[in-house]
Amino acid sequence: MLRKLALTVLTTLLLGACAPKAPSGCQDMRCRPQSNLQQLTIWWQPELRNGPYDYTQVQVHP
Repeated sequence: MLRKLALTVLTTLLLGACAPKAPSGCQDMRCRPQSNLQQLTIWWQPELRNGPYDYTQVQVHP
C-alpha cells in the first residue's frame, strides 16, 4: 500500500515538473485580449505606457 502511494506521488511530481510553466505577466499573444465588435484593443509600446497595463480597451459604438 505504501509503495503504491509513493509511486503515485512520484509520478505526479514528475508529470508536474514536465508541464509547461505559465509566463509571468502576459508574454504570449494567445493570452492577450483581442478586439471584437464591441471593443477595440489598443496595444501600447513600453515607452507609451502610463500604468501596469500594456493595452487599453475602448468601447466601439456602431
